[in-house]
Amino acid sequence: MQMTFNTDRLILNILHPNDADKVLTFYENNKEHFEPWEPERDPNFYTLSYQRLSLSIEYNLMLQSKLLRYWVFLKEAPHTIIGSINFYNIIRGSYFTCQLGYKFDQYHLNCGYALESVQAGMEVLLSDYKIHRIEANIMPLNTRSTHLIEKLGFSYEGLSKSSIHINHKWEDHARYAYINTEFEEY
Repeated sequence: MQMTFNTDRLILNILHPNDADKVLTFYENNKEHFEPWEPERDPNFYTLSYQRLSLSIEYNLMLQSKLLRYWVFLKEAPHTIIGSINFYNIIRGSYFTCQLGYKFDQYHLNCGYALESVQAGMEVLLSDYKIHRIEANIMPLNTRSTHLIEKLGFSYEGLSKSSIHINHKWEDHARYAYINTEFEEY
């Protein structure tokens, strides 16, 4: 598991529980921006103790190769989180699959940071984890995410009706997948 790496403009880091204050600030600053697209949050989500525990759980899942999350920083501002990319539900065996999630600070959109960081994360995931299939589920109204996922080479597979509970109601999600053809022998 690669803990830190750089792209042209970004630093991608795996964070530890002692970085919970940075994560909490990131979520607090983007609460209204993120909430329309995500499941309802636990009442304690916006607390330091919750974020510390979450980072600890994520780190343990990464040690088990069940998750890979990188927090994204600008090289010019290496102490402020501008985004996160997350490969979760990593399944081995006959699947070699996972799901992709990402989120970026509302003031750092349309700069290519999501594309740059997800591409870099996919390189690590595909080479180190030998993943065959990456899935992404996107609400149809989230055109920014749809555009990003298509630029990354994901293919539309269909609409999952009433598939994820968002803001107290079941939402349809467009299902996309990226197939890694380099590891067909697995």
